[in-house]
Amino acid sequence: MIGADAKKKLAAASSVLYPIGAAAFTVALWAVTAAAAGNELLVPSVGETFAGLWEMLGESATYAAIGGTVLRSLEGFALAFAAALLFAAPAVVWAPCRKLFAPFMAIMRSVPTMSVIMLSLLWATGAVTPLIVVFMTVFPVIYSSFIAAADGVDRKAVQMAAIYRVPLGTRVLRLYLPGVLPQIFESARSTLSLTLKITIAAEVLAQTRDSIGVGMQQAQSMLQTDRLLAWTLIAVVLGAIAELAVTAVAAAVRRLRYARRKRA
Repeated sequence: MIGADAKKKLAAASSVLYPIGAAAFTVALWAVTAAAAGNELLVPSVGETFAGLWEMLGESATYAAIGGTVLRSLEGFALAFAAALLFAAPAVVWAPCRKLFAPFMAIMRSVPTMSVIMLSLLWATGAVTPLIVVFMTVFPVIYSSFIAAADGVDRKAVQMAAIYRVPLGTRVLRLYLPGVLPQIFESARSTLSLTLKITIAAEVLAQTRDSIGVGMQQAQSMLQTDRLLAWTLIAVVLGAIAELAVTAVAAAVRRLRYARRKRA
């Protein structure tokens, strides 16, 4: 039988080896596709793309674009997260609020993202449009995840807290928060990548200055496929970094909660 330490080491090794294997397979498939196409304009080789990426990394405009897109993504996500928390709190505590908000959330989930982008172009500047699009798209998703997480809290414990008139603040900190934190972190991990993709799509159509979206659009219009793929690689790396950051924060919170329970 495999011991506990061996299982932990195997799990740690798997968490590293599987992503490396997936990346290697992707690169191999890319190389085979480029060789089969035989046209750098259609499918640049791996070497050509990384050469374009290296050239881009030597340009200050690249870092301005990355910084602008990341900042807009984080701003849009923060606004959506805060608003979702603000609306979910009363919806969890008071059922009529949830019924009141439900039609609005359904409408927001149903509105096409392209429609939101087009309307935002009429109402706002190119710098503000990505924020509006991110908020309108991500807010109902985060709100729904908050509601689902709160619904997963032990109903008997909630009823007992109500019977013994436990203060609302204590219920939130001791009952709801421990129950919803894992779901909140999982939602944030997946939603951050979605936020980045939506931001870039909005930047392309809004022609937002200092953005990855405009960098992609310019590369496409000048038939610089290697640069287009390089921008795509940058976006993928940024999404992976965002997910890893949320995972690290979630692990740190779990360790902190465990340490507090141990001391208690």
